[in-house]
Amino acid sequence: MSGKPPKRKRLAKWSLLIAVNLLVFLFLFSIAEISYRVYREGFPRAFTGLTHDLVGVPYSNLGTSNWVIYDEELGYRLNPDRERFNNRSVRHGEITVPKPKEVYRIMFLGDSIPWDSDGFVKYTRDSLEPTGPFEVINASVPGYTSYQEVLFYKKYLKDTTPDLVVWLYCLNDNHRFLHRFDENARMLWTREAERSLEVDSVWDSVISRSYLLTRLRLGILHEMEQRRAKSKGRFSWESTVDFHIAWKDAPWLDYEDYLLDLMGMLDEHNGKLAIIVFPLESQLRYGSNRGDYDYVVKPQRKLLALCKKHGIPCLDLYPEFEGQYSGKKGLFRKKRLFRDGIHLNEEGHRFVTGQTLRFLSENQLLPPNRRPGD
Repeated sequence: MSGKPPKRKRLAKWSLLIAVNLLVFLFLFSIAEISYRVYREGFPRAFTGLTHDLVGVPYSNLGTSNWVIYDEELGYRLNPDRERFNNRSVRHGEITVPKPKEVYRIMFLGDSIPWDSDGFVKYTRDSLEPTGPFEVINASVPGYTSYQEVLFYKKYLKDTTPDLVVWLYCLNDNHRFLHRFDENARMLWTREAERSLEVDSVWDSVISRSYLLTRLRLGILHEMEQRRAKSKGRFSWESTVDFHIAWKDAPWLDYEDYLLDLMGMLDEHNGKLAIIVFPLESQLRYGSNRGDYDYVVKPQRKLLALCKKHGIPCLDLYPEFEGQYSGKKGLFRKKRLFRDGIHLNEEGHRFVTGQTLRFLSENQLLPPNRRPGD
């Protein structure tokens, strides 16, 4: 008689082992998912959003839970019914109008790069407020383009009469609309992005309801896209739907129109305008000693020329970032400033804060005697 247990018992043992491992995996994944939601949304909203995503509209179809609403002209804007957003669809307290005379109001206008709660806009605010009555407003909206940012200012922010608008440019801002939402708050991306987020299977449906899986999926798709572009011997941005447009000439004619429109609105109350230009991490690897350097920094050259033409102070961060990326490899290699090739990590936000404060001070964009270090 064999010493092996009956086949039925072996199957039961393996089934139990698989079930236990599956439960452990689901438990650990749940902790990771909730932790990531807390990181993205804050503690209370992480759990309310979890209920919504399980029974309501999937996360990746909506962007980030229900934080946007449909807008006929803008495509979408931040939902003023959400606790964090005011009635102007800005993540800020209610803005006093008319502006108190003693307050120097600075408004940052941009997209997802300045959006981070603990980012360079907050750090700039923390540095300026002790020096006098400053009000720093982060009026950025993730996914907005230059066209949307100027239209958003015209519709919802013009009457706040900021003393200074710092307009932030990212290399995918030359589209008229890059992301849109319909009346039901469903996200409409570019065709390529829309296909990557399509829910056409049970597995896609699971991913679309998870912040963590959606982030991993987008990261993998981005990495695959970069590898495909590199293998074909092209610059990585040339194969992307969102960024390639910055290297074309025609869209810059539209950008100049938006620039003049914003300048005109600020001139009505003697407001000032300044522009900060963010590079892509993929630009930095080419360096300034290669023969294709002028092509690599073509968007920066275009924008700097427009700023010079219209007398607008402009901070091009490419040279500053390149200095951080040109260190020796290995132990003494300088720190990276991006978390995903586009958005800044903590080190990047701290670095940009220092560059922003220096830029504002050197161009006399802050009131006398109210500059950090004075």
